[in-house]
Amino acid sequence: MKKMMSLAVALLLLIGTSTQSFASSQVIQPDIENGVVKVQLEDTSSAKILLLVEKDGVRYTYPIVDNDINQFPLQLGNGDYTVRVMQNTTGNSYKELSKANVTLDLVNSNSVFLESIQDIEFSDSSLAVIKAKALTKGLIKDEDKVQAIYNYVTKNYKYDYDKAKTVTSGYFPNVDTIYTSKIGICYDYSSLTAAMLRSVGVPTKLVKGYSTPTKEIYHAWNEVFVSGEWKVVDTTVDSAYVQAKKSVSMYKSFNDYKASKIY
Repeated sequence: MKKMMSLAVALLLLIGTSTQSFASSQVIQPDIENGVVKVQLEDTSSAKILLLVEKDGVRYTYPIVDNDINQFPLQLGNGDYTVRVMQNTTGNSYKELSKANVTLDLVNSNSVFLESIQDIEFSDSSLAVIKAKALTKGLIKDEDKVQAIYNYVTKNYKYDYDKAKTVTSGYFPNVDTIYTSKIGICYDYSSLTAAMLRSVGVPTKLVKGYSTPTKEIYHAWNEVFVSGEWKVVDTTVDSAYVQAKKSVSMYKSFNDYKASKIY
């Protein structure tokens, strides 16, 4: 008998009718106007639940971490997506609870990068959002908004080396916790920066991958859409330079950053 492939390679899809009360087409709620999909489950305590988002052979896997409405991006551009909610049965085996085929046809494909999602969760009442609006009050150009929020983050936040050593898989930043604590890892910096910029209308990506400045250690940074193009911003690396009173360019070279995942 062939050995079961690991979850990282493939999920064994045991498709059938679930006995769980939340297994219905209403679990998956596409919002094609904004380029996201919402997932709401009545119970997530009994077994591990995952969301699979697939398009053109590319798959993103997300854990469903609570029984509230979770919102996830359709960030792979316009076209046809397959979205599945999967429940762990045993080992690396999963069964399908719900499935939706979603066709995305956004006039502005960057609008998805303005939304609150699992990795970048915020609302109008978020402390970080209130601060972002104060920092950018009266500013018209997106470049000026980026500069104002970049200046604030790089001047006021420090890297948490202890957290970097102990953080575990499944961690998601809490934007307001990071905002208040003024300390975090690269994932925290990029989530906070994205939340603040998205809240004031600047399309912003949270990117995970590898970079030359961090010596190819797994890293997180941002891309911002200004002046008709995407540009790399790395508030984590730059905060050390800014606070040491050293000169540093806000925009980085794409040649120094290799994206693995984009949110």
